[in-house]
Amino acid sequence: METWMITGTTGFLGPRVEVALREKEEVKVLPMTRRELDFTDEEQVKRVLGSFRPDVLVHAAAISDTGACERDPEGSWKVNVTGVEYLAKVCRENGTKLIFASSDQVYTGSKIRTPHKETEILKPANVYGREKLEAEKVIAALCPDGISLRLTWMYDLPGKLPVKPNFITNIRNAMDKGELLLFSENDFRGLTDGRTVAERITRLGKIPGGVYNFGSPNRVDFYETARKTVEALGGDPEKIVGKQENGAFRNLAFSTEKLEAAGISFPDTLEGICNCLR
Repeated sequence: METWMITGTTGFLGPRVEVALREKEEVKVLPMTRRELDFTDEEQVKRVLGSFRPDVLVHAAAISDTGACERDPEGSWKVNVTGVEYLAKVCRENGTKLIFASSDQVYTGSKIRTPHKETEILKPANVYGREKLEAEKVIAALCPDGISLRLTWMYDLPGKLPVKPNFITNIRNAMDKGELLLFSENDFRGLTDGRTVAERITRLGKIPGGVYNFGSPNRVDFYETARKTVEALGGDPEKIVGKQENGAFRNLAFSTEKLEAAGISFPDTLEGICNCLR
C-alpha cells in the first residue's frame, strides 16, 4: 500500500486530491494542514516527513493570490519557494516522489501566440509566476524524479468541497443578477474542472519526473469561451457577455502533447465545462 501525503488541504485543490485518493483502496492518505506540517519550518519538515515517510507528496499549498504576492513578495517567496526547497530536500533524502502544483502564470508576459510548451524560455511578468518558475527549478535540481504541474485556472460547482469564486460561478452569478460581463478576444487561457485535475494527479505516481502542462487546452479566446458557457447554462450570451474592446493580449493557453505522451489527457476546455455542468 502506497502512502500519499497532501498539503493545502484547507484550500481548493488539496481536498479534491484527498477525495480522489480515498477512492483507491491501495492508497493510504495523509492530509496535512499547515499546523500539522508547516513547510516553511525546515526542522518540522524533516521531522514530519521523516516520521511518516510517504511514498508520494502532493504539494498543493501556496499563496496563490497574485495581488497578495505583489504586495508582499518576501512573504510569498518564503511560502512559494523556500518552503518548496525544504520539502524537495527531504523528499530526495527519503525517496519520496514530489508532485508540485505550479501554475500557468509562468507564461505571463509571453508574446507567443501559439499554445505554450514546457521547453520555452520564460520570464514571467508577475511575482507569482516568477516564484512558481523558481520553485520548478528548485525541484528539478533537488528531485530529478519530482513533477511540476503547470495548472490552469480551475473551477467547480458549489457542493461538499470548498469552492472559491471561479469562471463558472462568476458567470452564473451574473446571469442571476442580469449583469453584463466583459471578456476580450485577445485573452487566451485554459480552464479545468478541479475534480478532473485531482483525479489525474492520482495517476502520476509512476510517470517520469519533469515539468508538465496539466489541464485542459483551449482552442478559442475567453470571449467565445464565456459565450459558450452561458449557452451551456441555458442563458442568452447577448445579455450576459460583452466584448472588451482593445483588451491587452494575454496567452496562457498551453499544449498538452508531453502529458499525453505520458498517457494522461484532459478534455478541451469547453468540453470539460459541459461535462461539469451535466
